[in-house]
Amino acid sequence: MQSLWQERVRRHVNQQVKYLRLVFNDHFVLAIIFLLGALGYTYANAIKAIDPTSWWLKPVISLVLLASLSFGRLATLLHEADSVFLLPQESQLPSYLKAAQRYSMWLPFSWLAMITLLVAPTLLVTKTVPAWMLLGLLATLWLIKSRRFSSQIGQWYQGTGTQQTGLWLLIDWVLVASQLWLGWSIAGLVIAAGLLYWQRQQQTKIQATQLFNWLTAVSAEDSRMGRIYRLYNLFTDVPGLNSQVKRRRYLDGLIQWLSANNPNPFYFLYLRGFLRGTEFSGLYLRLVIIGGIIIWFSQIWWLALLLGLLLIYLVGFQLLPVYQQYDQNIFTHLYPVAQTTKLQAFKRLIWRLVAIEIILLSLLILIRFGLNGQSLVSIVAFGGLGYGFVQFYLPRRLTK
Repeated sequence: MQSLWQERVRRHVNQQVKYLRLVFNDHFVLAIIFLLGALGYTYANAIKAIDPTSWWLKPVISLVLLASLSFGRLATLLHEADSVFLLPQESQLPSYLKAAQRYSMWLPFSWLAMITLLVAPTLLVTKTVPAWMLLGLLATLWLIKSRRFSSQIGQWYQGTGTQQTGLWLLIDWVLVASQLWLGWSIAGLVIAAGLLYWQRQQQTKIQATQLFNWLTAVSAEDSRMGRIYRLYNLFTDVPGLNSQVKRRRYLDGLIQWLSANNPNPFYFLYLRGFLRGTEFSGLYLRLVIIGGIIIWFSQIWWLALLLGLLLIYLVGFQLLPVYQQYDQNIFTHLYPVAQTTKLQAFKRLIWRLVAIEIILLSLLILIRFGLNGQSLVSIVAFGGLGYGFVQFYLPRRLTK
């Protein structure tokens, strides 16, 4: 089982590296650098305005840290056929799952370390905790996450009852919050370690006496990989991954209004595919909402301008794969129209989507900074970038 795990990990890592190279392309990395720089600048200014005596400071930070524990799932790399071919070796499965648990902890541990570093300036500047307690905070988060993985493995065995999620969530919150009070930090760390030891003992006992529920474990792994592949599919084609399509009858009126007096069949196809598909419409809404929130909390107009320009470009760039979405459909090649109408229809769709984003960001700029010369410059820059992207950059990019 150990050799099987090592072989699967090797193939899994090679596959993830291949997709990550496509995700972190030059444009996306540049956008992340600008976005992180702007967020860091805003965060640094926000820390200075925090009152160290605020009653809500520690509860909010503890909730943020508790929410960070939800990142990262147990990677078992199990396949559907394992329920048949590995069934005779089920007695050796605990060693396989132990290796899977160790492998799965690397990503959550890195994430928790990053979150701890992010909240560290707030904790230190406001003198909430001394510097040495940050190590105890990180250790407590790691112990809680490791216990959750052990608990999840135990739930995959038959005959085990469901745990009270609400109770354990409350316990985890208390353990995290204990690291923000000097007198309770050591006690919280010891209790977290004790709960992990108890959960590991329960896991060993269950594995020795109960049968493994292969269908539940395989379903959980399929769900985990499905989320990862859907993320990759925003940047490149993932074989075998099909996006969901919803009827969305409530959008019929909007579709008729947007497609009125436009006989282009490709525009008909692109518009309905975008609005009724969950892949790109969800991405568009998330980026616009996140962009609006970031601009709303920006305190400097030129920073809001740069972020707005970045988000307009990012939205347009992430929607470019829609153009080739139906190339494998043979019926689109039978349309009795010139292929140039395909590009015209796509440009029309992207311009309308970008224009909606520009209008929303411009309204936020006006509300946030008022009607003045700086706001007008921002609005003109938004419109200029959107027009230039659709009319000049988009055709050149798609014809490469």
